[in-house]
This record gives sequence, C-alpha cells and structure tokens, in this order.
Amino acid sequence: MPGGARPGPQVCPDDDHESKQAALAVVRSGGMTVKDFATRFNLSYNRARYYVLKGGTTRRRGPSPFFTAEEEALLTRYLITNATIGRGLSQEDLCRVCASYLGELSVERQAAARERFGGTMVPGRSWVKCFLSRHPELRRYRVGTLEEGRARNARPDVVANWFALLTLLYRDLRINSPRQDWNMDETHVHALMSAMSGRQGILGEVGMLKPEVILPPFASGAGACTAAFCVSAAGVVAPHFIVVEGQVPGHAVLTETKQDGTKTVTALSSLLNDEAVVWRRSPPGFDKSVFDVWATMFAKFAQSYFKDEPKLLSFDGAKVHLSPAGLLTLLKANVHVVAEPSKMSHILQALDNPSAFGRYQPKVRRRVREIAMACQDAGRPFNTADLMSCIGRAASDSLTTDALVSAFRQVGMWPLDPSVIKNSELCKGADTVVPDVDLERLTSRLIPTVRKDMSQPVLVNGTLSTAGRGTVLTAPEILAAMESAAAGKEAVKEAKTAKSGLES
Repeated sequence: MPGGARPGPQVCPDDDHESKQAALAVVRSGGMTVKDFATRFNLSYNRARYYVLKGGTTRRRGPSPFFTAEEEALLTRYLITNATIGRGLSQEDLCRVCASYLGELSVERQAAARERFGGTMVPGRSWVKCFLSRHPELRRYRVGTLEEGRARNARPDVVANWFALLTLLYRDLRINSPRQDWNMDETHVHALMSAMSGRQGILGEVGMLKPEVILPPFASGAGACTAAFCVSAAGVVAPHFIVVEGQVPGHAVLTETKQDGTKTVTALSSLLNDEAVVWRRSPPGFDKSVFDVWATMFAKFAQSYFKDEPKLLSFDGAKVHLSPAGLLTLLKANVHVVAEPSKMSHILQALDNPSAFGRYQPKVRRRVREIAMACQDAGRPFNTADLMSCIGRAASDSLTTDALVSAFRQVGMWPLDPSVIKNSELCKGADTVVPDVDLERLTSRLIPTVRKDMSQPVLVNGTLSTAGRGTVLTAPEILAAMESAAAGKEAVKEAKTAKSGLES
C-alpha cells in the first residue's frame, strides 16, 4: 500500500464480532444503554457510541508505517541498546535517531519523508505515538521522571521537605493568621458532559442513543471552560477567574439580540462574584499570558486585603503555567508564591480536599442539568452566560467558610501541623509500604537542606522543576533562572525566524 493511503473501516475479529452484533441489536431495541455496551466489551464511551451509530465498525486506522518492518526492527534494536539504557525512551531520542537514519537514505526516500512529516525529516507526535504502540518493548519516559519517581516513592521525605519549607516561610514572613495563608487551584468545566452524565436518571433508566434529544443545543463557547479559584485558610474566597473559548483574547462579553432588534451587551464577569474576570482564549486554558492576567487581578485584591501583611500563596506546580512577569507582579503585592511538589497535591492542597473543592464538581453538574432543562423548556440554547451562572452558584454552595477552614486544617496547612498526614496517604504510589514516620522530627532536620534548595532552582528543558520538593517561586534566584530560560527560548525563536527569512 502506498505511503499516506488510508485503509477502509476496520471490522472486529470474528471471535468477538458475533457477540457485539448480538448486543448491538439489544441496544437498538432499547434493552441496553451505550454505557452498558461499552462496559461489557471494555470500550470507551465514544468508541462504543461510534460502533453503535456505524452499525458495527470501529474507527478508521491511521496512515501505514513509513518505515518497512526491517527498518523498524533496526531502529528498535538501536534504541534499546544505545539511547534508552536504564531510563526509557523520550520523543527527542526517537526523532533524533529517525532523522539521522533518514539522512543516509536515497533522495527519493528523503523527499517522501518530507512529504509525510510536514516538510521536514523529523517525525511528529502522532508518528511517535503509533511507533511506540507497535513496539511495546520500548518504554517511554518524560524529562524529570527520575525526580518525580523519587517524589512518589519517598513520600515521608517529600512531605517533611514541604512542611520544612512552610515552617521557614511562616517564620520568615511572620505568617501568624489564617487570612495570610492562601491556596489556588483550577478545574476544567465541561458543560455538555455534565448535562449528559445525568440523562439516564432523568429518563428513568430508558436507553437513549442520542442525548441531544433531551438536551438543548449548546451555543458556541458554552461547552467548556477553565475555572480558577483562590481561597484562604480563614475561609475568604478571592474573585473568581474563568477562561472561556474565544479567538480574540480579552474580557468576555455576551451580545444578545432581542425580538425588537435591539442588542444588549452583558459582561460574563457580572454573573460571578465581585471583581471576577472572564477571559477569552482558544483553547480555554491557562498559559503564561493568562497567568499574567490572573496575577494582576489577585495582586490588586491582595493589596486591598490587609495591605501591610505578607501573604503565602501555594500552587499545584504541575498545573499552572508560570511566568516571571506574573510572579513579579505578585511579589510587588507582598504575595509569596510556593509551588507544591508534583504528585502531592491530593495530600497537600486544601482545594483538592473533599471537604472543600471536592464538593464543587457534583454541585456544578447539578446546576448545569437544572439550567439545561430550563433552557429546553424555554426553547433556547444553553449559552455561555448560563455556564457562568452555574459556576457562580456552585462555587457559592461549595466554597463556604466552614468547608474551607476544615480543608486547610485537614491538610495541616493551618495551623501548621505535619502530623495530620496519615501513613496510608504516604504509601499511595510508593513501591513499598512506608513504616511509621515522625514527620515533625524530619521537618526540623530538613530545614537547613530546604534553605539550600530555595537558592538552587532546577531547570529541565527550560522549565522550572518542582517535583519532589517545595519551591519558593518568588525567590530572586528562581526569578533569575526563569527569566534566563525565557530569554533563551526567545533567542532560539529569533534564530529560527531569521533562518526561515534567509531561505525564503
């Protein structure tokens, strides 16, 4: 088959095809739901729904492999013996080996490679994913996995390191009130899936292949967004920050045309709490520019909320895309930012605690279903304003003062108490069961080491690594390292632009 050609739909094997066809007839007659079908045959919901709608075919396969079986065997053997000893395989390893191999082939094969790989001889992510799926003997890894592995498999030291860092900051910054201790987290809100998750109960166990029969159409931009919440140990909730879908970045507004032809413009932030911000970005999520906007908003709030007191703000370092500009903005407002160790947020982060943020997702799902049904009765689409109303009401119901105070106490952040961490939590993800550990004693011993770590930032591929240890992001050394990494990226980008200009 020539390169780039796509085969037809793939039919299930004979030994499984007959049972699926029999179950397919039951689904179409209403005796089985698509969800039950997916569970029975170990399929994802989307794959099962596609199978039912298409009458027994699975998704189409991708393009055929570029390399022959002999060439792939040679590449695999080389990678196992040279590039992946003791650690695994990264995408950079595989792309580097393939580009080197292609450089030794004929001109015709190089031209075919450029046509397949978008004008270059370096494969993309989709090709790497397919190659690894065909060779399970290759083990993939991400840069920083060794450090993250230490964080997972040495939990007592990691947790003690984190509390040692908090102890230093509480002492140096004079954090003596719960209103000075803050926590920020973000969550993805998918309105359509939230409404669909309740359709079975709404219909009374009746199997429906098309949930859109009972749901109103979702207007553009209403399907998904990212909501960021920031709360204090005293139970104070900062202004909400929501990122919605939008091609042009900036504050989000909704324009509605009435029956008489008049238009009204509504700021989506007006549907949330005071001083809230709704920002547009495509796709709706956090990047460095969005973090800068959020940092500016929270800095203004922090300066007006007990201005002379320093504040300690903790992030889940694996989620938020940081930038030197945003961190400097927070530092000027006397807000000191700490990145929690990766893989530890479910233990250390107050907003991940079931007593606080754990209540939010169920409540937002219920609100979405309620308003979606109201839109269905009114004959109008569920729009972004409805989604903002769901987020605002769900946050008000879940982020109460009592819930937030309880969440901070349960993770030991206020009052500062490392003994609240249970050994069962320490053992999650560890290779061996961890014996009883005196975290308070470990914390006191680790304080000199933490002092040293705070002045030695770790950069992995130009990104600040916080795996396995707490990091003060607003320390001068950290800011200098991040600014240096950003300058290096800009220099590489300018060099590429200049090179492409000369070639054109």
